[in-house]
Amino acid sequence: MLRQAKWLTRGAFLFLLCAGPTAQAFDIEGATRAYLSSTSAEAIANTDGYVNTGYVIMLLDTVAAVLFAWLLLARGWSRRWRELAERKLKAPFAQAFIYVPIYALVSSVLLFPLTWFSGFYTEHKFGLATQSFSSWFGDFLTEGLVTTVLFALFVGLLYMVIRRTRDNWWAWGSGLSIGFMLFALFISPTFIDPLFNEYRPMDEGPLKERILSIARANGMQTDDVKQVDASRQTNRVSANVSGLFGTARIALNDNLLNRADADSVEAVMAHEIGHYVLNHQIKMMLALLPILLAIFFFTNLIFRALLQRKGEDWGVRGIDDYAGFPLLAAILTVVGLLATPVFQRVVYTQEYEADLFAINATQNPDAWAKVALLTAEYRKLEPSDFEENWFNHHPSPYMRIYMAMRWKAEHLPQDEVMEKTVAAP
Repeated sequence: MLRQAKWLTRGAFLFLLCAGPTAQAFDIEGATRAYLSSTSAEAIANTDGYVNTGYVIMLLDTVAAVLFAWLLLARGWSRRWRELAERKLKAPFAQAFIYVPIYALVSSVLLFPLTWFSGFYTEHKFGLATQSFSSWFGDFLTEGLVTTVLFALFVGLLYMVIRRTRDNWWAWGSGLSIGFMLFALFISPTFIDPLFNEYRPMDEGPLKERILSIARANGMQTDDVKQVDASRQTNRVSANVSGLFGTARIALNDNLLNRADADSVEAVMAHEIGHYVLNHQIKMMLALLPILLAIFFFTNLIFRALLQRKGEDWGVRGIDDYAGFPLLAAILTVVGLLATPVFQRVVYTQEYEADLFAINATQNPDAWAKVALLTAEYRKLEPSDFEENWFNHHPSPYMRIYMAMRWKAEHLPQDEVMEKTVAAP
């Protein structure tokens, strides 16, 4: 027995000695590069141009917000709108429903060239949009009306908070912002999203059952998957989980169904289910609270400093005066831009977690890698480390594919790993 045990030990040692290098033979970086190489240089240049243009637009939006605020304040327009609201309505809360629509209409008209450039021209230039101008403009008007109503409600509540809490308004205002976001998430699937797209039940079949099976297996109580006609606006592939509590739903767009195979569709939907299962919406709000607290705190300091210097010239009586809203909005925009990298990291972390959830739920890393390539049409294939860490709100296609290949190397049997590596594009 002792002799047999020695031979068994030697055999096991030799097996490990031989199998050890084989287990390391799967080249994660090489497999990732194999996928990336299927994207042409022209496509990469087009996406890089689109993303870089987005950075410029972000800066232009901020500059435009500052200039617009200066125009309204320096010309006395904001003061006159406040006076009109006070003449028509006595209740300060109700006055927001006169001031805000005027503000929204004027801003929409004056800033329309930038809106057209970012929302219509740029999307068409880089081959992502499918809408005609008339269709896009119709959506623009609809969105403007909905946004104005919700915005007037929020501004009215915010100024009520400012009047009642005075110096501490920035803390209470942050909480109000979170609450309003939750309210918007709750009503969006039922009352807002259907204004722009048709949501219908996904066609019955094996793929739908695979998606629902993943949902049920991970504790998501749902018996349906929605399909949205996003192709009327864009050719991007995407899916989402939206709503809260009784309005929660999972939906995929028709581009995903038309452009990806069944395994990749399943992987994307597993990602969205992951957001729901991991309670990302609630966690997002909790993570946003300290960010908003900082944004509102510095906005309060800057607003009060400017008010002391220019308040009389602008006709702004105090921070609780609607006439000062353009200044408040401009400061929030600038400070918010500076806080963007922090916010992006919060989103990025949740997307990374949902990516891993999808790969683990489907046990199909190659399906995830293939669909990640489709997102390279509007996200840089392989951005710099600085962009990846501070400007990306989703992992780049490179990072997502690398993640999938790393999972493959650690989980699949070695002979299957090698077989699938050879088959990768």
